[in-house]
Parts: sequence; C-alpha cells; structure tokens
Amino acid sequence: MIEKLAKVREAIERGKLEEAIKISKNINDPYWKSYAMKWLSQAMASKNPAEARRLASSIPIPSLRNEALLYLAYELSKRGKFKDAVDSARLIVDVYMKKKALRSISDALAEALKKMNIIEISLGELGLEEADVELLKPLPEGIKYEDGRFLVDATILPVSEEKGSAVVEMRDEKANLKEPELEPLEMELLELTEENFENLPEPFRSALIESIGLHRLEEGDVEAAEELVEKITIGGGTLARLLFFLGREEHLEKVRRPVDRILLAYRVLLLKPTDDAIPLIYTLFSDLRNRNPWKFARLMKFLAFELLEEGRKRRNKALLIKSKELFRKGKEEELSATAQASL
Repeated sequence: MIEKLAKVREAIERGKLEEAIKISKNINDPYWKSYAMKWLSQAMASKNPAEARRLASSIPIPSLRNEALLYLAYELSKRGKFKDAVDSARLIVDVYMKKKALRSISDALAEALKKMNIIEISLGELGLEEADVELLKPLPEGIKYEDGRFLVDATILPVSEEKGSAVVEMRDEKANLKEPELEPLEMELLELTEENFENLPEPFRSALIESIGLHRLEEGDVEAAEELVEKITIGGGTLARLLFFLGREEHLEKVRRPVDRILLAYRVLLLKPTDDAIPLIYTLFSDLRNRNPWKFARLMKFLAFELLEEGRKRRNKALLIKSKELFRKGKEEELSATAQASL
C-alpha cells in the first residue's frame, strides 16, 4: 500500500495529476488514501479550487480532511480567491481549525483591500455574499462593512511623504513577512539534525523527533520515519499516529499517556480487522491488565460501547460485530479477575 502512496506523491511532483488520481483510487487503506487525497487537493488548489474542495471534503479521515480544507482556506485567500476560501472553511468540522481558517481569510482580505488603495468595494466585486461576511466577522481593524460594501478607513496606515494624497500607505513594508502556513514550524523541524535534537532534554527531544517523523511519513519517506521511531524514548500524542501509520507494534509501549493510548486503541479498532485489532489492545494495555485487571476489563467494555455507537451512526455491521466481540472479551477479563481475587 505504501508503494502506491509514494507513486501518488511522485506523480504529483511531476505534475501528472490525472495519473496520481488514478493511483489513489486503488488505495484501499483509509489512512493512506486520505493522505493521497490531501496531497491531490493541495496540488489542485490554484488551478481548480472547486475540485480541490470537493476532493478535500471527501477525505475519509476527519483530521486529515480538516487539515486539507484549512490549507485550501489559507492558499486560496492568499491568491485573492476569497469566496473559494470561505467555502472551503465552511466545511471544516473542527471548531478551532474553522476559526483559524476564517481569521486567516479575514486578515488576507483586509491586506488585499489596503493594497488596492481604495476607499470602498462592493461584495459583488469580491465575489462574496452577505453570509460570507458574517463568518468573517469580527473584521480586522480598519475594515468595516456597511450596506453591501467594505469600507477602508483612511487612517489605518500613516500617509507617506512621497504619496501624500494616497488613501493608504502604498509602500509594502510587510512584503518580506512570512505568510501564514498550515504548519508554522515545518521548515525549522526539517532543518534540525540528529546532532541538534540529541542535545534536547526529554520529553522535548522525543516530541520533536515525532513531529519530524510524521512529516517524513507525509512525504512518503517511510524508511526515514521508521529510523526516527527507533530514536523516540518517551512517546507523546503524535507517536500514536506515527506507530499506527507504520504498523510498528513493537514500539507500542513507548506511548505513555493514557489518553494517547486510548485514542490509538480506538483508531486501531475502527480500522483494523477484529483478529488484528483486539490482540493489539491487549499489547497496548498489557501493563494495566497486569496491574489492575478490573480496570482493564472496564476499559474493554468502554471501548466496546464507543464502537457500538460508531457502528450505529455509520450503519456499519462490521463495527457492530467487532463491538460485540470486544464486549465479550471484556466480560471474560472481568470474570477472570474475579476468579483470581477469590483464590
């Protein structure tokens, strides 16, 4: 499966989007398919925003779907395609990410209006609608909206001596500032070498390696990601995702935080067959099972109920069957713990 993902990336880099789409359709694993679709939507952003948005909104994995739509909101607003940017932001389910996307669009719109050296402009000229403006509020300082028009306050920037008659300052002193990006620390992470992060104290060292590993994996460089996993000592939230993507079961014990373990367990249960998923749950929580078998049994039943609810929502018979089997295993663990205690 990973070979197909790498071929998708290669085709995109060569500008062969049709070829990349064709390869991505043959990827069955939902996570790998989601990554392929995310890359494709990003590649399509400039030339076909509507198709990029359609593709991004159909990504199976919610977190990657939100990331792809957030990228589109950023990229399209920077290109002055504000309606496409807003329509992309609307589809983001995560509340924080949606606010982040809409704020970036508002800022880009304000910056564009200032650079136009105008006093006012209608919604129609920008391709926006009243409902779009409501999403973009509160507008940045110096930009107002009244009666279907954006108004630019002439006092928002000092008037230059060279162009005293200008409504706003025409010199672009901010031209060299870095535009907002989906992952602000991405470049810094890529420039860090093993020599640099080896000197960091834990847990910062492991957290940094995890971030770099995930980025390598997104690039399709599985070998580099696997090498980085070996260097992690204390696993945080991203390690759970990294291990799942790589299928590295021998490193599950490095995921320390209970919440990360539960999230990983739930992801495993959702996406892997029952015969593969349940043994992984035992591996992931082996220490809890030995230390407190009753709590482990309750955890199994908790996950079973969560899976049951998800199966009902999706009307997915396979998830319902998996939930029943997990609950049965939880009952077995509970009976075993009770029997041991009575000895």
